[in-house]
Amino acid sequence: MDEKSLYAHILNLTAPWQVKSLTLDENAGSVTVTVGIAENTQLTCPTCRKSCSVHDHRHRKWRHLDTCQFMTLVEADVPRVMCPEHGCQTLPVPWAGSGSRYTLLFESFVLSWLKISTVDAVRKQLKLSWNAVDGIMTRAVKRGLSRIKKPLSVRHMNVDEVAFKKGHRYITVVSDRDGRALALTDDRGTE
Repeated sequence: MDEKSLYAHILNLTAPWQVKSLTLDENAGSVTVTVGIAENTQLTCPTCRKSCSVHDHRHRKWRHLDTCQFMTLVEADVPRVMCPEHGCQTLPVPWAGSGSRYTLLFESFVLSWLKISTVDAVRKQLKLSWNAVDGIMTRAVKRGLSRIKKPLSVRHMNVDEVAFKKGHRYITVVSDRDGRALALTDDRGTE
């Protein structure tokens, strides 16, 4: 297996996405995996799935799980298509959520650490900002809440006020008996 095939497998890439190149920067301690869409690929609108022409590309970078001692970055020129019905649409990438600077696998790794450690310890160990870790948690909660298709019939609810940051800042978490989050509020006074 060559390097490109290895990283395509690690990133779980499927057609039309493929690894175009790999760059090792020993001074920066990083590996950059450049991903792109195979040439002559017919692209579709992500909303309606109609065939569309490429409008332009947006260069994006995401942090992935480290490769040995090297920070791994995934970069791609993500195509935007022009749909006659929906206008200019950015194609989703299979390795990251919309608006995230981190791959889904990296976010999953951060979340698994957060189960056993504090935000501050995780951010220091992974060289992230507090806001980056908070953004990863927020996206995970949104993904979880979006999976709830119908209102749950709940007989018992738990309400927990959790302090975060300094200065008596709180969030209120409402969950069912199984620990599924039903609602979150920014402070303790929200009805």
